[in-house]
Amino acid sequence: MGNRPHQVGNVTTLTPFDYTVIKKDLPNAKVAATQQKSFVVKFSDYSAQTTIIGATPSLFSVRGYTVSMGREFTSREDRLRERVAIIGRTVIQNLNAVPEQLLGATILINNIPFRVIGIQDPVGINIGGQDEDNQIIIPLNTALDRLLNVTYINNIYISAPQEYLMSSYKDEVIRILRQNHKLTDNQENDFTVQDQSDIIAAQTKSTQTLDSLTLALAMIAVFIGGLGIAAVLLVAVKERTKEIGVRKSFGATKQDILMQFFIEAAILSGSGTIFGVLIGLLITFAITFFTKMPFVVPYKILIPLIFVAFLMGVIFGTIPAKKAADVDPIRAIYS
Repeated sequence: MGNRPHQVGNVTTLTPFDYTVIKKDLPNAKVAATQQKSFVVKFSDYSAQTTIIGATPSLFSVRGYTVSMGREFTSREDRLRERVAIIGRTVIQNLNAVPEQLLGATILINNIPFRVIGIQDPVGINIGGQDEDNQIIIPLNTALDRLLNVTYINNIYISAPQEYLMSSYKDEVIRILRQNHKLTDNQENDFTVQDQSDIIAAQTKSTQTLDSLTLALAMIAVFIGGLGIAAVLLVAVKERTKEIGVRKSFGATKQDILMQFFIEAAILSGSGTIFGVLIGLLITFAITFFTKMPFVVPYKILIPLIFVAFLMGVIFGTIPAKKAADVDPIRAIYS
């Protein structure tokens, strides 16, 4: 979409002056600056760790943030370094409160009092896996001077009115920042510029790498499990030689014995797979419950792995089943 924001930053070389120049030279763009850090926030007898974002008022329009109760802070409040805050829903839950209780109340951020003037509408998890409801937004100058005591900013967000302008905006931002930072032609950028597609591509690559690693580890576990099934069934064949001999003496064919051990292999692999999946889901749910992360079941990986695990059990049961089917009934009975 044309209004997807560029992101410039996550370094210590960006300054509010850079933001001012970019905003001036790109009059048709929406531009916002931020500085953020994790702090402990307190309300009543409860406290929680959350991300504090110092931002220009324009962040709300650039990122699409809205408030469901109260209001956004103004440019005047930013300029005067007012201690006002917009609080996210996850923070409210972590403080064991409700929105109506917090709106207009005073909270402590790093033991500094702030007045809650707005409740942020739910946003959810971003493409980086961060909970954008677990944040408190305060004026940028308030954050720089009263909370962080720094003069630099982390990020500058730029939203183009049309998608075709994004490439030219990106080039212009690079030119402005290199000029502001007095970089020569031989010097590399001391900042990074990313658009939404860059961020999505990097996140996709990271996710694919993690998925491949998870799949490889799962396949190793399945292979080891198959060896375990084969070992158990080989022991069973040895211990049940007489039983096999008796069955054969009463007319059981090789196919009957093969089927018996195939079924046992299928039951072992199937029950082991189901038990393993349930334990894995339970552990995942516990982790997401305590970390407040979303509970996601990777069906695209899980379903094929269940099938492969079941199949591997049957395959590894082939050798014991064949050995059982080849047992001589006379020797088996008198062994």
